[in-house]
Amino acid sequence: MLSTILKSNQPIVIVLIILSGILMWIPSFIDPIGTAIPSDNINMPFYEFIAEYVQYNSLLSMFITLLLVFLQSFLLVQFNKKHIIINYRTYLPAFFYILISGSFVQLQRLNPVLIGGIFIFAAINFIFSTYRTEYALNKLYLAGFFVSIASLFWGPLAIFILIIWISISNLRPFIGREWIVGLLGFLTPYLFVFVYYFVFLPENSFIQLIDHFVASFYVLKAFHLLHYSYYIFYGFLFFIIILASYTLLTNFQNKKIKTRKYFQLNWWIFIFSLSLFFIFKNVKYEIIYLMSIPVSFLLAEYFHAVKRNWYLNILLLLLVSSLVYIQIIAH
Repeated sequence: MLSTILKSNQPIVIVLIILSGILMWIPSFIDPIGTAIPSDNINMPFYEFIAEYVQYNSLLSMFITLLLVFLQSFLLVQFNKKHIIINYRTYLPAFFYILISGSFVQLQRLNPVLIGGIFIFAAINFIFSTYRTEYALNKLYLAGFFVSIASLFWGPLAIFILIIWISISNLRPFIGREWIVGLLGFLTPYLFVFVYYFVFLPENSFIQLIDHFVASFYVLKAFHLLHYSYYIFYGFLFFIIILASYTLLTNFQNKKIKTRKYFQLNWWIFIFSLSLFFIFKNVKYEIIYLMSIPVSFLLAEYFHAVKRNWYLNILLLLLVSSLVYIQIIAH
C-alpha cells in the first residue's frame, strides 16, 4: 500500500515526505551530535563565510540543513517535470533523496557538500536544457559558472567541470566554441575571487586559499569504521541500486533517446561522486548529499518500472526499518 501511495501524485505524498524529513531530524534537534569533517578546517571562501556565523554542531546548523534538504528534494521533482527523466509525474525522487541524504545521523549538519550540491544541480539543469537546442552557449557558460560557485564552497566539486564536456559529447553535435565556453564560465568566479583577495586581503590569504584548494585533492585515503547499522543500511541500498540498474539496462533500448541520454549522465554523476569518496583523502561521508541525487532518480525509475507492489512494499519496509535502526542505535 505504501508504494502505491508514494507512486501516486496525490498531495498526501508531500505530507509524507515532509513528515519523514522532520522525523529523521528530530533526534538531532533534541541532541545535536554533528561530527567534524575535513572541510571544517579546509575552508573554501564561500563556506568559510557561513561557518563563521553557524557552528556546525548547533541547532541552527541542523535546522538550516533540513531546510536545504527539503529544497533540494523538491528541486528534483521540478527537474523531472521539466526534463521528464521518469515518464511519470512523481514525488518519489524527493522521498528517496530525503531518506538517503539524511541517513548519516552525524552529518545532519550544515556542510559545504550540501550547499555546493545545490549549485551542481543547477549546473546539471542548464546542461540538460541544451539537448536539441540550437543555441546553447549561454547555458553551457552558466553550467560552468555554477560548477565554479559550487567549488568555492567545496573544492572537490571543481572536478564536475568534466561533466560539462561529457554532456556536450553526449547531448550535442561537435561545436568547438561550446567546449570552451563552459571553461570560461568556470573561470569567471575565480577571477573575481582572485581580484578580491589580491586587492583587499593580505598576500598570505590568497596563498592559504590555494593551499586549501590543493588540500581538497590529497590522495592516500584512510577509511574509518562505522557503526554496523550503517553497513546494513548502505549494503541494502547498494543491493537495490544494483537491481534498479539491471532493470533499467534491460529496458534501456525501449526508452526514448532523450531519456537514455539523461540516464547516461545520471550514471556519470554517480560515478564522479563515488570516485571523489574513494580517491581523495579529505572527502568523507558528507558526499552522501551529492550521491543521493542520481540514486534518487534511479530508484524512482525502478519503483515505477516494477509493477509488483507487494515486492516494492517489502523493499521499502526493509529500507525504512534499517534507517530507523540507525536512528535508534547510532545516534
